[in-house]
Amino acid sequence: MTSATDVVDSVPASAASVSWSPGLRHTFVPGNDPRLHGPHVHGYMKMTDGSLLDITAFDQSLAWGEGEMISHTGDLDRFLTALFSGELLPPRQLERMFTLPPDEVRMLDGSPAHYSASLQTGTVNGITLWGKTGERYGYCSALFATRDQQRRMVLSFNPTRRDATRAQATQRTAEALTRP
Repeated sequence: MTSATDVVDSVPASAASVSWSPGLRHTFVPGNDPRLHGPHVHGYMKMTDGSLLDITAFDQSLAWGEGEMISHTGDLDRFLTALFSGELLPPRQLERMFTLPPDEVRMLDGSPAHYSASLQTGTVNGITLWGKTGERYGYCSALFATRDQQRRMVLSFNPTRRDATRAQATQRTAEALTRP
């Protein structure tokens, strides 16, 4: 049986400690401040009448660990490189991030589990990628790499609606990255 200590030990870092990691100059956790400070892109949501609503000012703390951290793609790439290179975690914890649950653990659709302790995985064109996605209204990011980092991608885009097109955009990028 997994204890609470095991679960806590498997979490790599809190959002606060990640922002202290070397080289992350454009990553922050805004808390209850709904504004984005400094240069940034705006997020929009398509309304039922077809108009676009600027939703850039939005309290991201509602998402907590799901999306409260705000970052640039350069910082995400530096973080991914440092994490996969073993610079942020002891080897045991890093290995747990690359360990999937037993085969009997299934996703809701019945497929094998593809989430580990903090990472998700997928195989595209025969190449296994590990990483994470993050999204809020008007914003979507993804960072994935092979364990050896020979292939790595970080993308950020601004969807105007919350539907399957977000996952499809990430999938198309992964297919381009892994194309023979």
